[in-house]
Amino acid sequence: MKNKLILRYIHRVRLITNTVIGRPKNVITGRLTAAVGRPTTAIVGRRTNNNFTRPAYFGSLLLVAVNKALVRPWLRRSVQPQLFIAALLAICLTLISCEKDFDINIKTNKPMLVVEGYINNEMRQYNYVAISRSLDYLSLDFQSAPVSNATVTITEGEMVNNEYTWNPATKVQLYEANLPGVPDNFKSGVYFDPRLITDSLHALLGTPGKSYLLEIKDGGNNYSAIATLLRPVLIDSLTTGFSFIDEDDNKRKLRITNHYQDPDTLNNTQLYYYRFSENRNRFGWGALFRNRTPGTDDVTNGQYMDLTYPRGYLVGDTVNYHMASVTRDVYNFWQSFNNARNNNGPFSTPVTLVSNIIGTNVTGCFSGMSLNSKTIIIK
Repeated sequence: MKNKLILRYIHRVRLITNTVIGRPKNVITGRLTAAVGRPTTAIVGRRTNNNFTRPAYFGSLLLVAVNKALVRPWLRRSVQPQLFIAALLAICLTLISCEKDFDINIKTNKPMLVVEGYINNEMRQYNYVAISRSLDYLSLDFQSAPVSNATVTITEGEMVNNEYTWNPATKVQLYEANLPGVPDNFKSGVYFDPRLITDSLHALLGTPGKSYLLEIKDGGNNYSAIATLLRPVLIDSLTTGFSFIDEDDNKRKLRITNHYQDPDTLNNTQLYYYRFSENRNRFGWGALFRNRTPGTDDVTNGQYMDLTYPRGYLVGDTVNYHMASVTRDVYNFWQSFNNARNNNGPFSTPVTLVSNIIGTNVTGCFSGMSLNSKTIIIK
């Protein structure tokens, strides 16, 4: 008699659990997963067309609880099914209410000095140092405030017996300047050799094989960096081909192939820059289109290279192509910079900028660009 009574009430509980819990996923499963700590499908059971037809694991869990706590010998047929419904609802409410709101206290970051300096062997006007101060860490972009009135110098030297020797006679002080052809946004916080205005033929220009010491004084703080100009890897030739119809403008375009011999020495790294009709009237290294592929010769050391880039050019366009041989620290910085810029804000995977600037609370890079350049007309 006792067993029959228990089986009847178990049957009622099954009917109730099918009624209360057998509902679409979006009603109950999200909170249950957080509360019980098991995958949704393991808690609620089988699914048919995104609806749960019959509880499996969770239904069995409730039946065990009812069998131990609620189904007692003193229960009689007179007990109303509403009591079981109330008990089940109480359990469900307990499960779905297990959450707590909390705030994350993110400390305000201290602004950093950002240094972007360049020394190259071909374009005097492109030897400059841009200094700025970073803004809010939570900003989704890399905007910063320009830093004016800093003392900026560059001194030429060379490596002798594994030590740098600097020639004081070559020290050049850079100033913020209003240069012809330079846009307004380069007139504050960007430092040039003033001889670009008075004697442009003798303005600062790098020499392959030499090293350069950058020194900055700002607000009582000192910063420094060293860049070395390598012997440039020479471009044999540029050719065009691999024509295609651009789906964006329905025009025929061609690609450029760069042919050159990689030196038979490890750790050669290159950055590739090009100027054409779309960016011809812009100024600065950031205005040049850049490519870093393959960039290193880790797997191509000593090979003859034929690099074809995916960008297409219109027939008749003139392209100025620059291949910059750089030291590995410069290459690593610009690779980390692009990773950080594409990182979608501070809550993504952290990326550390591989800076070569020495000082307190500073980041950036002093880039030595040993250029070899060619010009090609697309045809």
